Amino acid sequence: MSTPTPDDPSPELADALARRLSARPGSVFRVIGEPACRRHALAALHALADDLARGKPEALRAAVLALVDELAPHGLSFADLRFYVQALRSAVLTDAPAEQRPAIEAWCFELVMVYAMRFVGHREEQAQQRAARQEIGHLESQLGELKAAFAEKTELLERIRQTSTPIAPVVDGILVVPLVGMFDSLRAELLTDRLLQAVSHARAVVVILDISGVPVFDADAATLIVRLAQALRLLGAELILVGVSPASAQTIVELDIQLTGLRALGSLQDGLALALHLRRLQIVPLRPAARQ
Repeated sequence: MSTPTPDDPSPELADALARRLSARPGSVFRVIGEPACRRHALAALHALADDLARGKPEALRAAVLALVDELAPHGLSFADLRFYVQALRSAVLTDAPAEQRPAIEAWCFELVMVYAMRFVGHREEQAQQRAARQEIGHLESQLGELKAAFAEKTELLERIRQTSTPIAPVVDGILVVPLVGMFDSLRAELLTDRLLQAVSHARAVVVILDISGVPVFDADAATLIVRLAQALRLLGAELILVGVSPASAQTIVELDIQLTGLRALGSLQDGLALALHLRRLQIVPLRPAARQ
C-alpha cells in the first residue's frame, strides 16, 4: 500500500483502515460499521493528499467536522479519536518515502489538535444543553409548588406562552415576560402598550423580562428595553432583565451600551428570587392536609 497522493487516494489503504476500525471491540466504529468507516477513512486520505500537495493542513478540517458531527450521536469518545488517528498514522507511514515522513507526522499532529478542539467543543455544547434542561426543570419544580394556590394563573401562563409576546402573572404583583425571536421597534411598541395595560390592571410592581430567546441583542434592542423600563417606572413598576447570554453581555460591553436603571441577572430563577425579595414574599412548600 502506498502513501496517498492527489491523483491516487489509495482505496486499498482506505479498505484496510476501515477493516481495522470496524473490528475494534466496544468502539463507535464497530457501531457505525465498515462502510461508514471506509467513507471517513477515504475522506481523511483525500484530505492528507490535498494538504501534502498544498503544503498546508487545510483540507483536514472538513474531514474532522464530518467525522465528529456524524459519530458524536453514536457515542464517540476521545479514545475512539485517538485510535482513529493512530491507525491512520500507522497505515500511511508504513510505505511513506523518507522525505514525506516529517510532513505526514506534522499533519497527523495537527489532525489530533483539530479533533480535540472539535470534540471538546461538541461536549461543551452538550453540557450547555443539559444545563439549560436542568434550569428549566428546576424552575418548573418551583412553579409546581405554587400550582395549588395559583392553578388558574398557571393555566393562563400556558396559554400566554403560545403567543409571540406573553405576559404571565406568576404571583401577586409580579409579571414575567419571556421574549422569543427578534425584538424590533414595532414589537417593542406593541409590547409596551400591552405591558402598561397589564401592569395597571394587575397593579404589578415588578416585571421580569426574559431575553434568553432573543437571538440578537444589539444597541437598538437595548435602547428599546431602556425606554420600556422608563415607561414602567412611571407606573411605579420596576423592570428586571434576565437571560442575558455571554454573547449579549459581550456585545453590551463592546458597544458601551448603558442599561441605565435596569437590574440585569443571568437566569429567570434569579430574577424571580429578586422579585419575591422586593415584594417581601417567599416560596413556602405546601403541607399535606391532615387526615381526618
